[in-house]
Amino acid sequence: MRKAWLVPVAFLWPIVCSAEQWVFSEPVLVTAEGKDQAFHHLESSGRRNVAVSGETVAISWEDDRDGTPRVYIAQKQIADTDFSVELLISGDGEAYEPSIIGLSDEKFMLAWEENEQVMARITGPQGPGPVIRLSAKSGGQPSLSRYGDEVIVVWSERDGRFGHIRMAQLDIDSSQRLNVKSSCAADKAPVEDEQLYPAVAVTADEVVVAWEDRRPGHTVIMAAQGKPCELSKPLRISDKIEQRSMTYGKGHGVSRVALAGYGTASLLAVWADKRDFREGYDIFSANYTPAKGFAANVRVQDEFGGVARQWHPTVSAHKDGSLLVAWTDEREGNSDIMLSVFTDDEWGEDIPLAGAASLAEQSHPSILLDDAGRLHIAWVERDKRDAPTRLRYMLGKRQAE
Repeated sequence: MRKAWLVPVAFLWPIVCSAEQWVFSEPVLVTAEGKDQAFHHLESSGRRNVAVSGETVAISWEDDRDGTPRVYIAQKQIADTDFSVELLISGDGEAYEPSIIGLSDEKFMLAWEENEQVMARITGPQGPGPVIRLSAKSGGQPSLSRYGDEVIVVWSERDGRFGHIRMAQLDIDSSQRLNVKSSCAADKAPVEDEQLYPAVAVTADEVVVAWEDRRPGHTVIMAAQGKPCELSKPLRISDKIEQRSMTYGKGHGVSRVALAGYGTASLLAVWADKRDFREGYDIFSANYTPAKGFAANVRVQDEFGGVARQWHPTVSAHKDGSLLVAWTDEREGNSDIMLSVFTDDEWGEDIPLAGAASLAEQSHPSILLDDAGRLHIAWVERDKRDAPTRLRYMLGKRQAE
């Protein structure tokens, strides 16, 4: 039985899930006032635009405030209200789709596309470190994950006509310099069609990489796992729908997979899935354990979500087994941010997040459960479709009933 609901209270919004209650802060602006005529994007591959290191939270995004898309970061202490002045991370070229992770000692690593190359750097209390280029050819759509004291980066790189997924294992020296230990193709098979938008996560010392793959003649989600540059042969993890019709053609569409490890050795993949062609995309998931691999697909949103379109799924999880998915949802006539919490072995009722569900247009969420179990949420807000955007953030904390 699904059992989650929302009760608005002035300045705090509690969400009750079984024996736990999530209480959210009032939303705050990430970007400074006066910068609201830009178009902001939280579009990282794998939906990694929020990171935490110690008691510092950081948001990374791309906007075009000066006429050229560039990558920025803003930070704040979790206990504070306001974010810092934005720090420019990218260089002079057009830059897109930054991915960010937290390191130790209030430091963060970012990777992004700039001038059709994949770039990366560290930033921390002493400011940004040197930039390195990861792609040998034209590439983009990077995604990051911690791997012990090191970092795994995956991205899509052009190989002739098509993009293919590459990965690199990096370590970090005392001067905030990134060093590439290994770099390889995630899939050793010849490149025959597009491989795009990879995501990477680590569970039980195993690296899992998933991506969009168009080799079947339509888009599916593929995944491989193993040690860095020793991945298994990739397997399809999105369901194969046998129905063939003018609607599906060679198959239904899927889009933008995201990954998160939880518990001691589990992982969840989520993506947007168009198998119900009548209402556009839904949110589907597949669970992974090293012993059993990926399990059958499970729909995340509830029955009421079946009459609307969903996009932009983002997932976060915790070592205690907590598992949450958020997405953009249109069931109320405009786009809102919805959240579902995995409780008692099933997904709870879809929850419109007060503060991120209103007459304005809310979209492109990115969520993160930090080590302390606090939930950080960032999203894009605009007054109406096609209007300039702004970035919002709020913090959720669990409270026992």
